[in-house]
Order: sequence, then C-alpha cells, then structure tokens
Amino acid sequence: MLYSLEIPVWVKICWDGEMSRPIFAQDAVGIRTILLGNEAIARGALEAGVRVAAGYPGTPATEIIETLAEISRFYPEIYVEWSINEKVGFETAFAASMCGVRSMACMKHVGLNVALDSFVTACYAGARGGFVLVSADDPNCHSSQNEQDNRQLAKLAFCPVLEPANANEAKEMTKYAFDFSEQYRTLVMLRTTTRLSHSQQDVILGKIPPIKKRGKFDHDKSRWTFLPVNARKQRRLMLERMEKIKGAVETNPFNKMVINENSVVGIIASGLAHTYVVECLKKNNLADKVSYLKLATTFPPPKKLLSEFISNLNRVLVVEELEPFVEEYVNIYAKEANPSLQIFGKELIPQYGELTPETVTEAINVFLEKKKPKPISEQKAQSQQEVKAPPRPPVLCPGCPHRAFFYALKLAEKKKKTKFIYSSDIGCYTLGFYPPLETIETCLCMGASIGMANGFSKVGEDSPIFAILGDSTFFHAGIPGLANLVYNNSRVIVVILDNGTTAMTGHQPHPGTGVRIDGSTSTKIYIEKIAEGCGVKYIRIIDPYNLQDAVNTILEAISFKDGPALIISRRECGLLSQRRRKETKEKIVVYRIDNNKCTKCRLCISTLGCPAFLIEGDEIQILPDLCNGCKVCEKVCPEGAIVEKTE
Repeated sequence: MLYSLEIPVWVKICWDGEMSRPIFAQDAVGIRTILLGNEAIARGALEAGVRVAAGYPGTPATEIIETLAEISRFYPEIYVEWSINEKVGFETAFAASMCGVRSMACMKHVGLNVALDSFVTACYAGARGGFVLVSADDPNCHSSQNEQDNRQLAKLAFCPVLEPANANEAKEMTKYAFDFSEQYRTLVMLRTTTRLSHSQQDVILGKIPPIKKRGKFDHDKSRWTFLPVNARKQRRLMLERMEKIKGAVETNPFNKMVINENSVVGIIASGLAHTYVVECLKKNNLADKVSYLKLATTFPPPKKLLSEFISNLNRVLVVEELEPFVEEYVNIYAKEANPSLQIFGKELIPQYGELTPETVTEAINVFLEKKKPKPISEQKAQSQQEVKAPPRPPVLCPGCPHRAFFYALKLAEKKKKTKFIYSSDIGCYTLGFYPPLETIETCLCMGASIGMANGFSKVGEDSPIFAILGDSTFFHAGIPGLANLVYNNSRVIVVILDNGTTAMTGHQPHPGTGVRIDGSTSTKIYIEKIAEGCGVKYIRIIDPYNLQDAVNTILEAISFKDGPALIISRRECGLLSQRRRKETKEKIVVYRIDNNKCTKCRLCISTLGCPAFLIEGDEIQILPDLCNGCKVCEKVCPEGAIVEKTE
C-alpha cells in the first residue's frame, strides 16, 4: 500500500504525476491514507456519488462540510454550502434528494433540534435520491450545551441509524448508507460522536463513481405535499417501509457476531464503544473467553440477530455511549429469547460523559467478576484523575473584541449603580460567563437570548435587560426574536457582537461576511438593515475598542423608551485580525508593563483578564507573542503603566 501524509488533511490521498490535483479518480483505489473520522465521512460521500451537501458549522461535525467544499474544487458538479442554519441546510439537501440526486445534511446533535420540524415530516415521505443525515453527538459536552442522544430523535422519526466504530468504517458505512437509503426509500442517520469525528485512522480509498450532474423533480404532489390527507397516507407507507427495513438490518454487513461456545457471557457494543471493547478484550487476553456482538444498526436493532446472540447466555453487558438505547431493546427481546438472562448496562457504564478505554475496561472487569463493582461516580472520578494534563480553562483570546465590550458593560453597570440582566446565546462570547467579566447569566440554545430577554421584560423586572448574541447566531436564529421584540414593544437592549465570522467553530463564513464556503463573493447582508426592516428605531454601531464610546452608547440605549434598542459591536475577530496583519506584513504594535509606574493594583487582571497577562511573583508582564495590540488594557490601567513596547 502507498502512504501519503502531507497537509492539508484531505489532500493526503496523494497526487498524480503532474502534481496538478489530488487523485480522487479510480486509480486511487486501494491507496491508504490517514484521515479524521469527519474527513473519512466526506470521502465516503464522494465515493457514494454525493451531489449536494449542506449544513451549519458546529463541533464536532464541522470538518465534513469543509472537506467536501475542498473536494468540490475538483468536482464542480458537487454543490456544497454553509446554510444559514441547520433547518435550511436539511431542507436544501432534502430537496436535492426529492430531485433524484444523492445528498447529505451535516450537523451537530443540537443542530437536529433546529431541523427537527422538517426532519420528522420528511421521514414520512422518505428519500428519492439517497439521503444521509450526519448527526455528530457530543458526549461530555466538549463544545455543547447538552449531551442528547439523537438515536432517540431517529426513533421518533422512524429513521434508521447506523453507527460506525472507526474512521475507515465511517467511510464505508457512509457509502452503504446512501445505497440503503435509495433501496428502501428512507432517510438514514449516520450517528457519530466527538471522539470518532476527531480521531485519525488509516483509511483505504475506494472507487469514485461518475457524479449525477442534474436532478429532476418528479412532481409527485401527493408524496411531497403534507396536507393531512397526504400525511395520513404517507405515514402508513412509512410504517410499511420500516417493516422491510427491520428485516434488512438483520443482514447488515457491518454487524458482527462472534460466539464463543465455551462461554455463557457476552458483550454487545455499538459505535466507538465497540472499538474500546475489542481493545480491552485483546489487551487482557479475554477475546476467547466471551462472546461479543458488534451492533452497527442501532435503530431499528436487528431483533433476530440480538435474540440469537443472547439465547444461550447467562449474562450480557451492553456498552454504548449516553442513553440505554440498545439496552432497552435487549431487555425487551430477552423476555422472549432468554427470560433468565441477566442484563447489565448503565449500572456499570456511565449514562453521562464520554466513554474511555479505562471506563469500559473497568466495566468489563466488574462484569466478568474480576473486581468488585464501584459506583459510577467513583469510576468516573478515577478515570478523570488518571488524566494529568494541566488545567486549561476556556478563555476569550487576546485582543478579542467581545472582552472589550463586556468590560464596557461592567463600567456602564457601575455608573448606573444597578445590576443588569444578561441573556446570552452560544458562541465565543458565552465565555463572558467566567471571571473576571461575569456578564453572561443565561445560555439555552441558538437564538434563545432574545426570546428569553423578551420574557424577562414582561414580568415587571426593572433592571436593564441585555440580549447578547453573535453575528452568525443572529442570522441563524436571532431574526425572529428581534422581530418579536418590535412587535410586542419590548424594552430590551439587543447586543450583536459582530466579529465578521463564525469564530467558535473555526472561522466559517456567514451571510454577513459576503463570502461563501468556496471563497467566492456573495451579496453581503447587513445586520443593521435587517433590524431597520424589522422596525427597530434605535440602532447604533460601535467599535468596542473605543471604551468610552461603548459605555456612552450602552447608557443611551438603556434610556431609550420606544421599544427595543440595538447595539452592534463591530470589530474583526482578534485571531483573524492578527492573521491578516501577519500575512500583509503589517507591523503589530504590542504592549508592556512599565514597572516604574505600575502600583500592582492588578486591575488589568481582576477586571479585564486578558490571557496575554502573566504574573510572576510580584511582577505583572504582558507576553509579546500573545499580545494583539488592541490597546484596551492601556485604557484600563489607572496609572498609565501599560505602554507600547518600542524595542
């Protein structure tokens, strides 16, 4: 096999003789390369002949669309977009399927909540061209507000679920999902988790088929128009389709059963958990002492296969991340197949957080009676103690314009001598929750900041109420909330922290940037014009680095009585600014502490908290490699001890 490990990641496949383009053609068959799980899914979609892919950036799913966008530079017939939100992305991809071409929608687990209205009804109609929905779940809330298990939503919608166990299988399973979707006219959910999305593995490349260039709508009104008369019919057809799917999952090639005739104990595992189980069995020489079932189709689960597996066992352990989804089916099937079977699951496997090899090994050892059981909380604590990495609390970057605006809010709060209410959204700015800024008090979901602020304003609360969200979030889910404030004449100060990008997920473009995912220019949509069209009467645009102007604008907005007020805090993301200035070789003026003036009051630390500051003993320093040159700290210091570093 050939190996190629160059960067960027998706190009690691290798190059043709003229070094002109990556080899995505048939002569790449059999070549082995290392890919992230998300990159492997994108490659699998390419090998399946995907025509349209859409989604909204959200960790841990982001790299799938980004990789497909890179691929589309060499396959212009593939259309890829960052949609304004997950609902629009889902609908874009589903419409492509309605026209008979293969399509994919990608989103993180909570993104499916946004698309749920469309998703549930679309499952009634089913797919025409192959349709795959990638739901990237986030156990342990690495970058999410909850740990929801989207297998539950798939069950609600009667959507089959496939769970890959590693990156190479993710690629192959993506291809299989498209075929399965077309064969059974169903949407298919490919459920991944954070560790699978971002882990790397060697992946064997397959054949790339010709991509269908054009789709054609079939004008089947009774199938696609969900009036009650059609919905009732389509639901019956969906249930009939599901019965066929229940039979088909019994022979899914990714399910694997290994029976050890000398053992009466077994393990059932799905997704990445299976990889941990196999690793534990091999490492501890247990592979020939237990039977195990790798379950790739978790909904609908293969009843005959599960029943056959558990029929001659005394005890079985179900290993899965988050909810006892498969475990519940095992309990149901065991009543008929093996009533005396002892079933272990969430009493040994945590129902919260991300599974680790250590957690799974501990559970297997207890299951095999090698150790006495420990409480789940103790298992979790022990696993966390074994990771001895230094603490790295989340923090806004040096020079982040959000920090400057939050600081201005605190100054305004001090001047008004009253406590403000801060209703926030999800993004970099949510880190304003932490000391010393502490200006975030609520965070529910995308767009909720404005809706919740509206509720606060209707209960007789006298404190100034701020709804804080970012530019990308405003386009995603903030516009309805803003219109609702105007319609209901609510006295709320909406703050849109416009840093010109979708920063927290890796600086993806959005409608306010005037750039699409492929780098092409687009119509730039201005937030202030949308607000004006919604009827907002008070609109101010400020530069948060100008602290005095920011404070004055905040106080003015508080005194505005005629409906909601809008402040747009507009300043380029600090990371993008620094990158741009380095690329153009623009001089970046950094700052230092003048120890002759510094009184060690530490206001710069206790009120601003920029990570470029360092305390060593009694001395305060500014790390020049981290300083962005924003000058905000210079305005904070009452002694004028923060000055330009001239040498």
